[in-house]
Amino acid sequence: MKNSVIVLMMLILSPVTQAGHHEVEAHHTPIGVQIFDDGRSVPLVAGSQTNVRLWQAYIQAHNDRDFEKIAAMNAEDFEAIVPTGERVIGSAAQAEFLKAWIAESNPVWRVMYVVANDGENTERQIEEWLSTGQIISSTDAEGNPVAEYHSIDVKLEAGKIKQVYVAAMRLPAE
Repeated sequence: MKNSVIVLMMLILSPVTQAGHHEVEAHHTPIGVQIFDDGRSVPLVAGSQTNVRLWQAYIQAHNDRDFEKIAAMNAEDFEAIVPTGERVIGSAAQAEFLKAWIAESNPVWRVMYVVANDGENTERQIEEWLSTGQIISSTDAEGNPVAEYHSIDVKLEAGKIKQVYVAAMRLPAE
């Protein structure tokens, strides 16, 4: 009986591995829910703090204008959808997009929050995501200061930034 209790405790306390994916600890507390088109829902659980640090370094690379570092942090099939609905596909296209934006308005990013979350996709595979908020300070064509709030959902894969979905809102002048 004593051995059975020990084995049971080891099973409860040990990480559970999902085939072909990163480890998800059995004791993760749900932090939300994901709802699919068919109405099915699955829990979202707290994700890795490593992913949070990755995002912070990624944004710092933007502020440092380090396009090589940004590209190195992207997945090979990187894709972003920016607030205008434009799709930016690949690291080279992203660098072009960022260089044009920087030349036009010199944006500086400040991370406000990052929440790492993991959940099943429609194929029941675990995906890693970040929900983030940034304040972007820049200048308009007349040189006036502008501030925008960007809510960005980020899909990660194998420790790289795979997809970025950006929603933006201009903040009132102070």
